[in-house]
Amino acid sequence: MPLYEYECPECGERIEVLQKTGEDGAALKCQKCKVAGLRKVLSGCVVKTKGSGTACALGGNSGASGFT
Repeated sequence: MPLYEYECPECGERIEVLQKTGEDGAALKCQKCKVAGLRKVLSGCVVKTKGSGTACALGGNSGASGFT
C-alpha cells in the first residue's frame, strides 16, 4: 500500500497514512485539532519495491518520522 501525506488546512499538522490506491482520505481528521478535510500533499518519501526497503526524506515536517 502506498504511503500518503495529508496536511490540516487549519493548523498545518501533517500525518502519514497507508491507504489503498484510489482511496481519497475523505474520512481523515487532524490528530491535533480534529478538523476534517485534510489536503493530500506531495511527500518526500520514495517507496521501493521487491524487498529493497523504503527511503524517506521528510525535511521540515514537524512530527514526521523517517523510514529506513
